[in-house]
Parts: sequence; C-alpha cells; structure tokens
Amino acid sequence: MTVLPDFGDYLALFRHLPGSFLLLSPDADFTVVDHTEQHAAASMKQRADVVGRPIFEAYPAADQNEAAVLRASLEHVRQHHEAHTMPVIRYDLERPAALGGGLEERYWQATHYPVPGPDGQLRFILQQTEDVTAQHLAAQHRRQLAESQERNRLLLESLPIMIWTTRPDGWTDYQNPWWLRFTGRSIEEAAGWGWIEDMHPDDRPGVNEAWQRALQTGDDYQVEYRLRRHDGQYRWILVQAVAQRNAAGAITAWLGTGTDIHAQKVHQQQLAAKDEQLLQILTQLPASVATVVGPDYRYSFFTPSYQQQMGGRIRLGERAADLLPEVAAQGHIALLDEVYHNQRPYVGLEIPAELHDPATGGTRQYFMNLAYQPLLDAEGRTQGILAFGIDVTEQVQARQRAQALQAEVHRSTEQLRRMAESLPIITYINEANGEGHYVSPQWYAYTGLPEGSSIASHWREVTHPDDLPRVEAEYRAGRQERRGWRIELRFRGRDGQYRWFLNQATPELNVDGQVLRWYGSNTDIDDQKRFQQELERKDEQFQRMLQSFPAIVNTMEGPEHRYTYISQQIKSLFGERVYLGVRMADALPELVEQGFLRKLDEVYRTGQPFTATEQRVNIISPVTGELEPHYFNFTYQLLPELVSRPESRGILSFAIDVTEQVQARQRAQALQAEVHRQDRRLRRLTEALPAISFILGSAMRLEYVSPQWYSLTGYAQATDVDAVWPTLIHPDDWDNAYVTYSRALAANEALEFEYRLRQADGQYRWQVCRIVPEPGPDGQVVRWYGTLVDNHAQKELQHELLRSEARYRFLAESIPQLVWTAEPDGSIDYMNQRWEELTGRPMQQALNLDWAALVPPEDVDTVVGKFLHDIRAGHDYEQESQLYSAKDGQYRWFLHRATAMRNAEGQIVKWFGASTDIHDSKQAQQQLQAQNEQLRRINEDLDNFVYTASHDLRQPVTNMAGIFEELMRTATFADPAAQTLVRMFERALHQMHDTVQDLAQVVQVQRQHEQLPAEAIELRPFAREIVRLVLDQQPSPDAELVLDFAAVPVLSFVRPNLQSVLYNLLSNALKYAMPGRPARVEVSTTLENGTPVIRVQDNGLGLDLQRHGTNLFKMFRRFHDHVEGSGMGLYLVNRIVQQAHGRLTVESVVGEGTTFCLYLPNALPSSPPAVAQLAANSEEQP
Repeated sequence: MTVLPDFGDYLALFRHLPGSFLLLSPDADFTVVDHTEQHAAASMKQRADVVGRPIFEAYPAADQNEAAVLRASLEHVRQHHEAHTMPVIRYDLERPAALGGGLEERYWQATHYPVPGPDGQLRFILQQTEDVTAQHLAAQHRRQLAESQERNRLLLESLPIMIWTTRPDGWTDYQNPWWLRFTGRSIEEAAGWGWIEDMHPDDRPGVNEAWQRALQTGDDYQVEYRLRRHDGQYRWILVQAVAQRNAAGAITAWLGTGTDIHAQKVHQQQLAAKDEQLLQILTQLPASVATVVGPDYRYSFFTPSYQQQMGGRIRLGERAADLLPEVAAQGHIALLDEVYHNQRPYVGLEIPAELHDPATGGTRQYFMNLAYQPLLDAEGRTQGILAFGIDVTEQVQARQRAQALQAEVHRSTEQLRRMAESLPIITYINEANGEGHYVSPQWYAYTGLPEGSSIASHWREVTHPDDLPRVEAEYRAGRQERRGWRIELRFRGRDGQYRWFLNQATPELNVDGQVLRWYGSNTDIDDQKRFQQELERKDEQFQRMLQSFPAIVNTMEGPEHRYTYISQQIKSLFGERVYLGVRMADALPELVEQGFLRKLDEVYRTGQPFTATEQRVNIISPVTGELEPHYFNFTYQLLPELVSRPESRGILSFAIDVTEQVQARQRAQALQAEVHRQDRRLRRLTEALPAISFILGSAMRLEYVSPQWYSLTGYAQATDVDAVWPTLIHPDDWDNAYVTYSRALAANEALEFEYRLRQADGQYRWQVCRIVPEPGPDGQVVRWYGTLVDNHAQKELQHELLRSEARYRFLAESIPQLVWTAEPDGSIDYMNQRWEELTGRPMQQALNLDWAALVPPEDVDTVVGKFLHDIRAGHDYEQESQLYSAKDGQYRWFLHRATAMRNAEGQIVKWFGASTDIHDSKQAQQQLQAQNEQLRRINEDLDNFVYTASHDLRQPVTNMAGIFEELMRTATFADPAAQTLVRMFERALHQMHDTVQDLAQVVQVQRQHEQLPAEAIELRPFAREIVRLVLDQQPSPDAELVLDFAAVPVLSFVRPNLQSVLYNLLSNALKYAMPGRPARVEVSTTLENGTPVIRVQDNGLGLDLQRHGTNLFKMFRRFHDHVEGSGMGLYLVNRIVQQAHGRLTVESVVGEGTTFCLYLPNALPSSPPAVAQLAANSEEQP
C-alpha cells in the first residue's frame, strides 16, 4: 500500500530544497509564507522573523528605487501569471544584532514563478533568489582596473610629446601613439631600427654617431634632427633620452622623448637666412661698404669691392688710420670724428680722393659719392660708423670731356600718305595728340555720320555706353605709354543697331621714341562674337544641369585617363587632388591599388562598359588624410572620339554614392548578430552557479556540500570532505584561515575570509569564504551556512592594478621632461621628480598656482593669464616661458604643452602636460634675432643713402642731357673725330642715367615690399597685360607665348613687385631669343608640397651656368653683348623673390633655352576664389 506524504512532509521538503527560495502570498503586501534553509542563511533572517509579515517589512530596503524594481516584478507575476526575472539590484541586508547589526552590501538576481491552486487561480508566488555579490564586485574590480590602466595609458599617450623605449642595445620596443600618428607608421614598422627610415638622410650620420656614443657610455642623450611626418613633410624635433639602471647599475632600458620644435627651428633658420640674404645684398651692391667700431675706427665689416678699391690692405680689427695713411692725410679721419661725436651723417658727392694703386705703387685719383652714417645702439650711444661709397670716376671724367664737345642734330620724318580704302574694314589715322587726320569712307557708310566729320570728335556718340569707360581707359593708357592697343567694343550703325568691332591701333614713332601718328582699324566681328556668347550660354546651362545631378559625373580622355570634366560632387569627395588635366593614376593612387585603373584600361581598349553595384572603394579623406570606405553603384562607359579631335576618345564615369544605405544594412546585420550572441551568452550564464555552497552542523562537520566542490577539486562523491578540505588550503594561508575560523566559532559570529584552494589540476586559486550561523531557540548555533566563491581573477586584477600603477608611475618619473597633471580648473595635482631636480623645491609648492613663483616677476601676469585662459576655454595649451633653475641659479626657457582628457559627455576630467627645456635653442634664436636686427639697420641705412644719392644725381644728369641736346642742336663740328666723341659721350650719358634709375629701382623694390600690402592677384589677366606691355616694347611677330595657371590661378603678392618679376623674365626671354628660330615662352604655375611655383621657360640662346653661375644674380652682370641691357634685371628678380622668403632656381642649356622656377612659400591667398572657375581657360596663347 502506497503511503502519501502529508503536508508536513511537503513543508520539510520545501524548507530543505538545495536552493534559496521564498514563498509569498499574492496579496497586496506580498506576505511571506515560508522560505528555505538556504534563503534563511543567505538573508540572515530566522523563519520566525519573516513568516506572516509583508516582504518589504520583513526585508526593509535601504534604497527605495531598488525596492520599486522588486515590487514591479512581483506585480508582473500577479497580473500576468507568468514567470519574471529581475535585473541585478543592490538590496542590502539587515544583520541581526548578534552579528553586529547594521546593513551588509549585497547584490541579487531573482526570478518569480506563479504557483496556481487547484482552481487555476494564483495561490502563491515562488521567489528563487541568487546572491551575485561576488560576481558583481569582481566585475566592479575589473572595471576599476581597466579604468586605472586606461588612466595610466592616457597619461603617457595624452602627453603632447613622443615617448619611446629601447632595449639596452638600442633596439626600439615601444613608441607611443603620438610618435605613430606623427610618422604614420604602425608599431611593427617602427620597431627595432625602423624609426631611422623616417629621419632626414642628411641628419642620419650625426644622429647615429651620437646615439651609438650614448649606448656605449650610458650618458644622457640629446639631439635635434628632422623627422618625416605622415604627410611627407620633415619637421625638427628635440630628442632626449636617459638610461634606466638596475640595482647593480647595469642599463636595463632607455626611455626617451621627442618634442616638436619645428616652429622654433624654422624661425632660427629664417633668421640665419635673413642674415645671409642681407650679407648677400651688401656684397652685391655696386658700391664699397665697410663698418668701423669704436672711437679709433677699427674695421668690423667690409665688402669685397671695398677691399679691392683699397688695394687689398683691409684687415678686421685694425685701425683705419694705420691701414690707409693717405686717406687719413686727406682729412677723412677728421670727418669720421665729426660723425662719431655729433651723431650726424655726412654725405658728399663727387669727392676727389687719391688712393694707393698697387699696380704702379703710386696713387690714383678717384671721384666718390660718399656717406658716413653713425651706428647707434638701443640707448642712442654711437657704436661705430657705416662707410658707403660709389665710384663715379668715369661719370665725372665723361662730363668733363663733354664740356668740350659740340654736335648737330638731324631729324627726318616720313608719313604714310594713303591707306587702302578697298579693305572691308574701317581704317583711320590720328595725329599724335589724338586729333583725327583721316578715316576711310566705310566709317561714314556704317555710322551714317556726315562725311568729313572727325572720327576723333564723334566716335563716342556711336559707342555703346557700357563699353565707353573701358575703351576710353585703354585709349588713354595707350597714348600715355606710347603703345598700341587691341580692344573689342560696340558701334551703333545707321539703323540704330549695335554691332561688335575689333579696334586695333599702333603708333608711328620717331627716332627719339615720340609718337608721330596713330594708325588704326575697326573690323566687324559681330557674327563671331554672338556665336561665342551662345556657346558660353549653352556651356553654363550644361554645367548647371550636371551640378544638379544626384550623382558623381566626370569624363577622362586618352589612354592616360586625364580628367576633362569634374563635377562638384567629386571635388567634395576627393578634395583638391582632382583637377582638369591631371592623370587619374597621379591624382588617386589609392584607386590604382584597388584595380580601378585596370578597369578603365579595359573599357578604353575593348569599348565594353563596366558596371558595379555596391562596390567598396577606399578613399583618402581630404579632411583626415586617412583611408575611409565608401560604396558606389557606378558605370564606366566609353566616349567615342570626335571627328575633329581623334585624341578625344575617353571614358564617362557615372556613380551614385550608396555608402549610407550599405553601412545602415551592415549595422543592422551586426546588431542582429549581437542580439543572438547576447541571448546565447545569457542562457549559458543562467545554467550554472559559479560558487560552492555547504552546510555545517553544530559539531562543525559537513552536512552538505554542493557538486561544484567535487568538480573543482577532482575528488569522488564518496570522499571524506571534512578530512580532505583542510589539506587543500595553501600552506601560506592556513594560519590566517585557522585563526579567523576559530575566532568566529568562539564568538558565534558570521565570518568572511580569503584563502587559496588547490584544484584538480594542482593549481591554487583564490576563494572567498562566507559563513553565517543559524542560532537555535536558546541562542546556541545549531547550523552554519557557507559559500565558497572563486575570486581568483579579482585578486589577480588587484595585484595587476598595483603593478600597473607602479610601472606607469616609474615611466612618468623617468621621462627627462617635467611631466604634470592638473584638475579641470588647472590646479596642479602631480609633478614628476624632475620638478624637484630642477627647482630644488618639494612638489607641494607646485600645486595650485604656486609654480608661478618660479616665473620672472615681469612675466607672471602674461604666463599665468595664458595658462588660465586656455584651461578655462578647454583648448590645447602651448606656451614658452622661463622658469628658475636651482641647478645653475638662472632662468631657463621651457616649452609647455598640455592636452585634456574628456569623458563620454565631452567634459574635461584631467589635464596631462609636459614642459621641455629649450633654453639652448632659445638662446641661439635670440642671438640670431640680434644679428638680424643689426644687419637690417645697416641695410636700411644703405637703402636710404642709395635713395638719397640717386635722387641727388638725377637732376645733374638731366641738366647734362639738356646741355648736350642744345649743344648738338646749335653747334657745328668740322673735325671728323668729333662724331666719335659725340657717340662716346652719348653712351656715357645714357649709362649714367640708367645707373641712377637702377639704383632708385633697387630701393623702390625694397620699399614696395615693406609699405605695400600683398593682394590676391588673378594671374591670367595680370600676365596678359604684362605680355602686351613686353610685346609693345619688343615686337616679336613670330613669338609664341603660352600661359597656364590651372594649378595655381591666384597668388597673394605685392602687385608692382610681381609685375617687375614677370616683365624682366619675359623681356629677357624675347631679347635673347635664338636667331633663326621662332621664340617660344611658356609661363605656368605648379604646386609642390604646398608651395606655389612660377615657371618661365624659353627656347632662346641659353646660359653657360658652369661659367657664369656664381655671378648670375649680381648687379650689372651681363652674359650676352649683342643687345643693349643694364645687367639689373635678374638681380631685381632674385631680390624680390628673396624678400618674399622664396628662392629662384635656373636650369639652362646653351643653344636650347633656359627655365626659371620661382618658389613662393607664402604666396597662397588665405581665402582663394573658386579654383574651378579661375582654372577655366587658364591656358592660352596670347
């Protein structure tokens, strides 16, 4: 007979279930009905304390928000009669008074199950509870460790300097992200000796020698060299390294930093270049220059021309009176005394001087334009004297000879008397003053004006009002400059309609260059003009249509696939790399690597179109410079060649950007996969508890142990666990465990302690053991409930956290810079040990703003103000300032940089900074600035003198020319030799006039550079005007001049200076054309590494650079004598380019031609106009 269990049996069975369960009534208060023994142990509540009470009264919650989560789960089960699992919540437990009272921090996850009665109504709610405190705290420790590691990593990676480490032999084993981002290399490429590949080739020998010496001696390492940045540009960096040693003193590693000092280095180089430029200007002047210092006038500087004029007797540091006794005897030392003491300059014109002649041993008479200029220091004290002299001996002697000359002047004129009136154009002749002399009958036939009326008086009446201002300006300029013109305008016919005409005029000049007559024509071009305007209108309409397409359209011509049309969309996608005429392979190398060039070649060769759908294309971003994925639906379609242009065969590319659609689909797929993974992971986590649970009787023997113990230790189920368990505790932990265990038993208190337990594989792992007592009615413990949770990973994370903090602190303390961190408000909270080494003061004095005491008092407001401004604004901080050094008792220059670490919301949580000692380079920079300022003052004095001298000489030369002209007009010479003397004097007079003009132009170029602002110049119309001016001065009907400014259509430059540069180069190209070969000159622009370059190439005579290269840019140097010239053109071009901080290069082959390249690094306008519009029609042949 089967005996059925009664209710008591079921109750006992429920209470001893191997799990933590709580049985609740589904009433409004969720009254506690009963709970299992494990639940009682875990919750530290006896059955009598909770049964019959509402759950929130039996287990009061410290946090009402967490209680609300529990209530919501229970309400869900009560309303929907379905199981519900709560999220993990913190629900602290109230300790019994016997266990010390108070709240114990606990984390739980519970599932509530509905228990229906026989009638199907909800009878009970069963709560299954899992204590996940250990897992939650372990995860919390892992987060803390990760945050600590991230914080330490950011300390090194956020410092605005490059950091690297090497092995003792110099092999690089680490470079921080600043270094990798700067060079664009991966950590693998930079490892070992790979970093040398990014060093400038000229710097490698010296740097390698210094590095090898440091490796051998162990001394601190410091060097400056140029490192190639990811964009290919070399930048100067300051590299410092110190050796790390073990207790025995042996080197274990090298720790180094790299600081970008390019701006400071470039400034130094610019100052040095400025010094060199000023010295070059001084040595190339057509004058003798020297400086003497002190009241005894000892030489401190002299030019080669001065040394040559003084017979090679000048030596630095020697007195002028000792070296030049004949000069002293002629009173010049007395003049120096007057200038030195009175601080007033002396200027003398055509001063006679007897100077020693080393060829004869005697003296030779010279005539000099002299200037003695006092040199003053910043306080106004005389330091020395600048001596400046121009040899005018030949001019003076020529004028003396001219006073004995007479000449006669003959002038013959010839006038063209007839113009062909049968031509289908309007022809006319005007007098020199613009008055009409003749007009062909076609004028009256077209305009309907009365025959015989003057064209000069009536042409404005029939000119279109919109054209009149432009035409009058061109006519006026042509007459003033005595040059022809060519202009398009509209004339009104007798029918009242306007038609387009091409007006051309050219002057007839006499032998003196004065205008005698103007000959002109008007050609009807109305049909051609209207056809051109219609083409432009259709082209504009076509452009607007293409720009409005929601697609990327472009065309390429020829087998090299050069772009012939580019839509705006492709410009925004690829930036300025794509422009008209560039080859696809040159502009977009990343597309070549992905095989698209092969596709283009195939379409071009076979004529078969190529189509791709959602094709991935990796494109270099014009913003970040990094490869970014894009997706396109596109087609390559062959464009047949035009009949008139066989070379126009090309390809049409039509693409639609579908990147957003593809990436959205990919994100959706990834999200769906992640949902599936999370679902599987959650199932696995809930299938097993990662803890061992056990129960001890009052005699402290095991009554129950969960199966996880056997799985962990590897022992069989029949093992005497009481006997074996103590043997599995790590020997080092046994004493502490025994003492803690015994103390808790004696006091009947709950206990918690950690120890290592040996697993089945023989490895020890950390466990946290928690045991709570169950007291009986008499207060004696009747049972103990315990858990054993593996917290090995948490323990290892704690140890790793300590090791990580120690390692990163060691690195920060070892860096040879001052490394510091600050709170968001700028308060310094950490300084490495370099602070105390530098200042001799404890770190506490650096906290807050106390570090400002080390700044020079006069700089405190500026330095602290800049620091606080950048901190409050959230900008990256960079500043140079001085700090007091306790090592040498002086102020030293430092470069301070800092960057902010931000949280997910973008708020600043910490500042990381570094301060680098740049004192040596700063001193060098200041010395160069002082030298530059001295040379600048000397140059200004020279310019002022040259300007004054040229101005004072201009009037005597003009007077001489007038006397000579009058003499030639009135006098008669019977001596045949007089004609020879006349020609000699005329050449000498022209030479004097040209010399004075050239000297004035030298000063004018300098003053224009300093006084006139640079402006944006559109090169195409600017160059066309210069070409017209050159051709008017040097007519070359067969010459071909090509202008191509597509690469750089606009430059920022001083307009008169750029005009002088192009005029000189173009006029030279035509002047020195190869006889028998039509002249061809090409003026173009390119962009090389961000620097605009003007290129002027001709096919003329060429220059022998091996013979004349060193004298190419000196004053008054000429290399071809078959035509007239002053030898000033190339000197002025070179000086203008140098003033603009540029450089001028020359390539030439005799008999083939010459190419000049002007590199202008600062000439790109800050806000250029639309390049596509300026580049249109930028190549032409005037």
